[in-house]
Amino acid sequence: MNRFSSKTTNPTAQWRFPHPTAFANYLGIVRVVSMVVLLLIGWLDYITGYEIGFFIFYFIPVAIAAWYCGPKDGICIAIASAVCWYLSDRFTYHPYSRAYLIYWEMFIRLISFLTTAMTLSKIRNLVLSEERMTTELIKTRSQLSKYTGNFEVNRSEPSPLDTSKNNSK
Repeated sequence: MNRFSSKTTNPTAQWRFPHPTAFANYLGIVRVVSMVVLLLIGWLDYITGYEIGFFIFYFIPVAIAAWYCGPKDGICIAIASAVCWYLSDRFTYHPYSRAYLIYWEMFIRLISFLTTAMTLSKIRNLVLSEERMTTELIKTRSQLSKYTGNFEVNRSEPSPLDTSKNNSK
């Protein structure tokens, strides 16, 4: 079946990953889950100490919030992730050669989290935009087929409007 076939009733049925609007009716729950996951990761980071890095795991709640809730929530969770990492690192008494280096680390992590949030939000918006355009295309093709009959054109046969091939006969 063609991807843009007019027989497709639900364009989202083709997704192999959870759709950005899968939890549209449960955004409050998604926000709470993101925060709980962040706090769990922060707690695990704290109890394991500064020698075991949990930096990569902080991207999970940022990604959840940015993908399902949008850029504002993604940015909020990104900032909360940086603060959570900072507190975990501070309370484990991670030694730094200079006192300001912990702030530099937090700033770099914040930039990483914000980049992830903004990138996933942009991809989310592109996916939703493509879906809207696909739906509009399917509607337009359906309406057009009402007026012209079958919209699918057999490419092996010459078009009746192609005068160059009709004149050569």
